[in-house]
Amino acid sequence: MNDQASTQKKLSIQLNTHTHECVYLSEQNRTDVYFSAETFSSEHYEKIINQGFRRSGKIFYKNVCKECSECIPIRIEVDRFRLSKSQKRALKKNQDIRIVTEPVSYQKNDFVLYKKYCQSKHSRIEIKYDYIGFLIDTPIPTEMMRYYYNDMLIGIGWIDILPNSLSSVYFAFDPEYSDRSLGVFSVLKEIELCKTRNKKWLQLGFWIESCPKMSYKNQYKPHELLINGKWKQVE
Repeated sequence: MNDQASTQKKLSIQLNTHTHECVYLSEQNRTDVYFSAETFSSEHYEKIINQGFRRSGKIFYKNVCKECSECIPIRIEVDRFRLSKSQKRALKKNQDIRIVTEPVSYQKNDFVLYKKYCQSKHSRIEIKYDYIGFLIDTPIPTEMMRYYYNDMLIGIGWIDILPNSLSSVYFAFDPEYSDRSLGVFSVLKEIELCKTRNKKWLQLGFWIESCPKMSYKNQYKPHELLINGKWKQVE
């Protein structure tokens, strides 16, 4: 019995299959196996992350595309992580940023920033219902890292709290502050938070080499890639 079948049996979950247009690679379809859960333990989620699953709202999914294997889970072992020169510059540039970390909750200002980010970066109009379903209604313990500049909210990161790791869910920022490298800064602060909370890994989701919005993740080194069910270290 493979890991996926074993997990399905142990957790008494029913996996469904869905094929749809790939959001990462143009002119390609993507096939997922998935299940939904109103509640799900962080321990079980961490186990299935190690089998290639990720979470979007209450949906847990894994890519099983027959002709493509570009979506590769990536994680950082935080005690081994080494800052690059550009990452050091991002830290220095944002020394004046204040971060407040709290359990996930809906606040109007958060949604306004998220909507502005999606419209600017992805040419997508977001509605409150979808935002709540994606980032607020969560079956996993989730926290939000709010980034403030002079008491102005300029960024938000969502992180799942797991037994041995933090899982980065999403990050949105005010496009007017694009010159601050806030995406890089947010990953570095999540690594710091892992260390503060004695977590071994920061889970970064999928690394996709040919997708610019996902390929940046291999810039955090050393890191580990999940290949053929095994984590492989990359220096």
